[in-house]
Amino acid sequence: MLESLRPFTWMVAAVAAWSIGLLVLGFLGLGGRVGPHPANPALAPPIPELRLSENAQRLGAPSEYLAVGERPLFMPDRRPAPVAVAATEQQAPFEGVLTSVLLTDTLRMAIFSENNGAISKRVRLGDTIPGTSWRVATLEPRRAVLEGPEGQRALDLRVFNGQGGQPPTAVAVPPPPPPPNPVAQAAPGVAPANPPSLVQQASALNADAQRAADDQAQIDAIRARIEARRAQLREQQEKNANAPVAEQ
Repeated sequence: MLESLRPFTWMVAAVAAWSIGLLVLGFLGLGGRVGPHPANPALAPPIPELRLSENAQRLGAPSEYLAVGERPLFMPDRRPAPVAVAATEQQAPFEGVLTSVLLTDTLRMAIFSENNGAISKRVRLGDTIPGTSWRVATLEPRRAVLEGPEGQRALDLRVFNGQGGQPPTAVAVPPPPPPPNPVAQAAPGVAPANPPSLVQQASALNADAQRAADDQAQIDAIRARIEARRAQLREQQEKNANAPVAEQ
């Protein structure tokens, strides 16, 4: 049996000796000097030479492409779209009023209202009001200056003029309370010690009437001040509307 295993033993010993020798050569520097081949321009393939030649212009004269505009490819009838409607819309007059002005470090915008508040348009400073040819040129806390085909136009912030809406609710003055009746307040079957005379009752009625007259006079004075303030606001708005605007 030992004789049959001897060739296998010699083969294993040979492989082990070869591995040990290769390990020793690795420690001694085997393969440490392997590197890329030095650069040799002669081994590189030659670069083809690029030659440029002048060719005839591919695009023709602009007059050769007039049919492209006269017969658009993507129109069903191969006819240009009409532009008269768009031009008329841009020249539409502006009949709105200035309702708000926003002035911040990053935003300067005006809000206009048309058709009695049915349409609201927000326009930044320098932009054109949609649907018109008017541009917002200047913004102030209570005024906006527009520039358009007719020159400049100033719009003041809309202020309530006291017209329209519902009238104020009338203040009802309560009737003066009836004078106390000592006879009715006294216990039944007990007569008052000192019943009030007619003069005292009349004095009490006069005092109550005077207080009611003073309250009514105060209410009338407050209403008069409110009406005077409304008249002042209407007069100021009319002056601002009639003031001429300087044209640049």
